[in-house]
Amino acid sequence: MVILIPGATGGFGRVLGEHLASQGMKVYGTSRTPERHGDDFPFPLLPLDVTDPASARACVEEVIKREGQLDVLVNCTNEMMIGTIEEQTVEEVRALYDTNVFGALALFQAVLPDMRRRNAGTIISMSSLGGLLAVPMMSAYTSAKFALEAMTEALHHELRETDIDVVIMQPVAMKMDRPATGAHLHTVAGVAEGSPSLRMVKRMAADTEASKLTPERVAKEVEKVIRMPRKPLRVPLDRAKPLSVVKRLAPQGLIDRLIAGLLGN
Repeated sequence: MVILIPGATGGFGRVLGEHLASQGMKVYGTSRTPERHGDDFPFPLLPLDVTDPASARACVEEVIKREGQLDVLVNCTNEMMIGTIEEQTVEEVRALYDTNVFGALALFQAVLPDMRRRNAGTIISMSSLGGLLAVPMMSAYTSAKFALEAMTEALHHELRETDIDVVIMQPVAMKMDRPATGAHLHTVAGVAEGSPSLRMVKRMAADTEASKLTPERVAKEVEKVIRMPRKPLRVPLDRAKPLSVVKRLAPQGLIDRLIAGLLGN
């Protein structure tokens, strides 16, 4: 089974790639600059800039050239940005959407011709709790996850007459072996001292540190989904399971209190 993991140099993407490779799958990861990583990875890295559709097509074509087919796409590319509506700029939000939304679209379009030709394959979008709840100070990130989920679900319906599966994985914060903040979690440039956005960064770092959900556990869940003969559209994990029910059924007042609780208010 041939797997492509865009974003494999990130915390979760690397763990996922290592796990799937250990289970006998042929894994390819990606990086904008694969040469910088040398022989540090137990699977090959291909060049990919997800904001460039031509780069996405070239990456997928290289996998198919080497292996003859591409069975599974697990899109792990992700940027998380914190800032209020008033603090963030249109340019910052557009850049996040270029990675989290339009990058996913470019990858969908790149893998579908071969999957349709063979009438087989699996496309997995890695969403998050942000795809369920619109969180203050995270409007760019959560709205991008809403868009990703809507686009992935639409693709699921478009492919229902085929044997191509489409899945949305919804993990919550994972405790990873890396600094709590950094390139994966940062504020927008216009955040002033004392801003609630800075408190949100600390809150998210604390939630990540306290999380019992590990990337290894999520990787095993992804493997389980890949091996399922009949795959569900959504796979919520940990706290996302009850929250997905609450979001569908609860009145807005309860959701407001839930968000306040998440923020520690």
